Amino acid sequence: MADERSPEAIDAVAQKLLARYGEHVAALIAYGSRVFGQARRGSAFDFWLIVRDAEAFHRANAEFYRTCLNVPSTPEEQIRLNRAGPLFYALREDGAEVKLAVLDERSLAEFCVHDWWTVKGRMQKPLRMIRSTPAVDQAILSARREALACALNLVPREFTTEELLREIVGLSYRAEVRPENKSAKVRSILEAGRAELGRIYLPLLAELPYVEPRGEGWLDRRGAEERARARAATLRALRRSKWCRQSLRFIWRNYRSYAKPLRYILLKMVGEVEKTFKRRSVRPNGPGNAE
Repeated sequence: MADERSPEAIDAVAQKLLARYGEHVAALIAYGSRVFGQARRGSAFDFWLIVRDAEAFHRANAEFYRTCLNVPSTPEEQIRLNRAGPLFYALREDGAEVKLAVLDERSLAEFCVHDWWTVKGRMQKPLRMIRSTPAVDQAILSARREALACALNLVPREFTTEELLREIVGLSYRAEVRPENKSAKVRSILEAGRAELGRIYLPLLAELPYVEPRGEGWLDRRGAEERARARAATLRALRRSKWCRQSLRFIWRNYRSYAKPLRYILLKMVGEVEKTFKRRSVRPNGPGNAE
C-alpha cells in the first residue's frame, strides 16, 4: 500500500471495501482525520458505507457478526439495532485498520434532517465521496444547509468566514459526548479542511437573503431580538441532542458492535494529546523553538 497517510492509501482501502461489499453499496464516503485532519500513523481509515438494503447487507455478514464483534451477534439483531442509527464496525483490509459506519440510504436521508445530530453532524464536515447517489447527495446538502443556519445563530452579527467555519465544524462536538479534546479537534479539521469548507459553505451563504458582505467579512441583517431567539433555540437543540436517550443508546449499541471499543477510545484520547503537544512544539517561540 502507498504511504498510509496519502490520498492513494484511502483510495486503495476504498476499492477493497467496494469489492468486499459489491452490490450492497449505494455510497462510500471517506471522512475523519485521514481525509481532512492530522492523522497519526496507524490511525483507522474512517468510512461511511451507505447500503441499498440494510436487511440484505446484514444477512450477508452473518459470519462477521458471529466472530468479530465485541459481543457476538446475529444478522437479525444487527438489522434491529441499525434501525435506530448507524452501526460502527472494526475490520482490517491488507493490514490497515478500518472503521466502517453502516446506514441504509433511506435512514441517512431521515437522520440528516432529524433533531438528533450524530449523523448529520458528521455530514456537515468535509467528506471525500468515493461513490454516491442523488439521494445521498441531497441528504448531505440538507444537513449542510442546517449547519450553516445554526452556525449563523452562534457567530457575532458581524463575522468573518473563519468564525463561521469554526462554528460549523464545532456543531457536532457541542451535540455529542466525545472523548477527544474538542477544541483541538475543531482546530485540526479547520486547518486541514479550510479550503473544502469554503467550497461547501460560501455558495450556500450567498443564497441567504439576510446575510450580506461587509468589508472582509459578513453582516447578519436580522434584528437583535430575532437573533437572540435563534441563538437560544440552537443551543437548546444541541444540548438536547447531546443528552437525549438516543445518544446514550447509540453509545451502548456501538459498544456491542465495535470490537475493542475501550481501546479505540483510549487511542483517540492519546492521539489528541499527542497532536496538542506536537502543535505546541512547532509554534514560533514555543517549547522547542529558539527565541
